Amino acid sequence: MLICRNMDLDPVKKKFLLAMRGITSTVTVISAKVGENKQAMTATSAVSLSLDPPTMLVCINHEALIHDVMKEEVGFCINILSVGQESLADICSIKGKEGQRFLEGNWSELDDIPYNKDSQSNMFCNCIKAIECTTHTIYLGEIIEVFNQSSFNPLLYKDGNYLA
Repeated sequence: MLICRNMDLDPVKKKFLLAMRGITSTVTVISAKVGENKQAMTATSAVSLSLDPPTMLVCINHEALIHDVMKEEVGFCINILSVGQESLADICSIKGKEGQRFLEGNWSELDDIPYNKDSQSNMFCNCIKAIECTTHTIYLGEIIEVFNQSSFNPLLYKDGNYLA
């Protein structure tokens, strides 16, 4: 039986954030476009969900501008960043700099989905499901195409810093 108590969750949130800082994550930039509205944002919350069919899971905060672009049946790209793409990761994570994000790096489009050509890998997805959960939406994307560079040296993030 679950007993609800009037407790301050602040200590739990602080411990949760500290625990999350100890996880090393690959840095990605999620990009999508609907009409002329093209958006990109840095995320470490892109993970593999399934191999059959190849499916990824991405979590986006409701306040992010890309949230208005991401919808079921809309394509998006998970750009896995390489070491040396810290400036792209930075610009895509600063609120108020959304208009400058596609000026950094080498961008192109595949079937109206924007992607960064300098990234280690680009996973093009068709959004098959959007699940609302608290402050975020979880998007499930079935992989429709993947581009990989010849070598792999992903940009990693841990404890608030990029790892060399």
